[in-house]
Amino acid sequence: MKAGPFVFLCAAVKRLKRWKWPLLVLVLALGAWRWASIDRCGEWPLKPAALTQLAQSQGTLSVGAAVVPFVLDFPMTVGGFGPLRGSADKVLTPLGARALIIENGSQRLTLVVLDVLLIPPQVRDQIAANQKGQVWVIATHTHTGPSGFDPRAASELAALGSFNQRDQNAIIEAGRKAIDAANTKLVAVKLEVGEGANELAVARSGKEVDRRITRARFDSLDGAVAQVVIISGHPTLEPRKPEGLHGDWPAVLAQRLEANGGPVTLVLQGAAGNASINRDVASTPELAAEKLEGVVRNIVTVAQPEPIGAAWNEVRVALPRPDASRVAPAGARELAENFLCDDAEDFVLLHGFRLGELSLLFVPLEPSLAAGLVLEEQARVGRVVSLADGYAGYVEPVEVARNGEGEAHRQYFPADLITQLADGARLAGDAMKRAQ
Repeated sequence: MKAGPFVFLCAAVKRLKRWKWPLLVLVLALGAWRWASIDRCGEWPLKPAALTQLAQSQGTLSVGAAVVPFVLDFPMTVGGFGPLRGSADKVLTPLGARALIIENGSQRLTLVVLDVLLIPPQVRDQIAANQKGQVWVIATHTHTGPSGFDPRAASELAALGSFNQRDQNAIIEAGRKAIDAANTKLVAVKLEVGEGANELAVARSGKEVDRRITRARFDSLDGAVAQVVIISGHPTLEPRKPEGLHGDWPAVLAQRLEANGGPVTLVLQGAAGNASINRDVASTPELAAEKLEGVVRNIVTVAQPEPIGAAWNEVRVALPRPDASRVAPAGARELAENFLCDDAEDFVLLHGFRLGELSLLFVPLEPSLAAGLVLEEQARVGRVVSLADGYAGYVEPVEVARNGEGEAHRQYFPADLITQLADGARLAGDAMKRAQ
């Protein structure tokens, strides 16, 4: 006997019941995806770059410098890479904060360098709170350092794991203690500046890489007090899942230069967006630091004429809304942009710096060499310093970004981002020039 319509209907109902939960989950997931993809960014009005702070002086130069270790709670996730991160229960190299206070005449500037991947705005602001003069906070950019100190969801997912207030407090406390310690060690110094070449640097994209090394020494009558060393090269020589937290080659280099009573050493990144360390020549942080130490020590420095002229400033640059077209697949672009808009800074702080013949532009980005040269030209400075006072990702020249070349696949702002940054760099440079 043939099955009637009623029998087919009953069978269909049974099949529907069997699949109702998977279907419900699928419908809810698609609905959530659709809801999350609705544009929440809106328009980000662009305002002209604005000079917000300016200091200038000419007189006797004094500095104080100190190193303070992080006091961390273990176990801790290793900060610096994406999900499936390693966990650490110890420190393989000393990690901490280095502070350099620079006083010239009546003006004061403090540089705080942290052995971390990047500088969240909350960390920047809390270290600088209620301090005398300007305070700039800079990351060494180690990819195997502390984690959990950035509350932004994008940072938690992409690099630093779940936020923990205790971990953030440890970073901030070390920075503030380093400033306090440096303040007790102020002494009159002379400034010497020199240049060298980093033969370990290789381009991970593009044809050219920043191989410059800049060394600024601060020497008192009793010997070397502090030095600033600017070198480009991503600190990624340690494995993704190390046996413990590690400051990579910048931390090891600083410690080698500080050994046996050497000066407190601040190792800063230059235009390092497309720069790596040649693993064929130096496969570990220790080997890289050993080779770089020899180069730095052999750089001939030149005494700067006295009295030393100084100028430093802060420029606020409004950012365009994020653009995920190069960092996310087509179907996920809107979702990624909402994610970025929720956490991305809508402005950045650029800092112009001149001390004697040493001229720098500090930026909260990772510019490639090509982008760094654009900013240096606009600000009329000798070097750009990356990863300072915030983090807004990578930046390439406009045509490179539009063509998806170089580090453009990591730039999560529009291709013309560098145009806004160049305006701010030019303003910082103009302010320093007027201060001469």
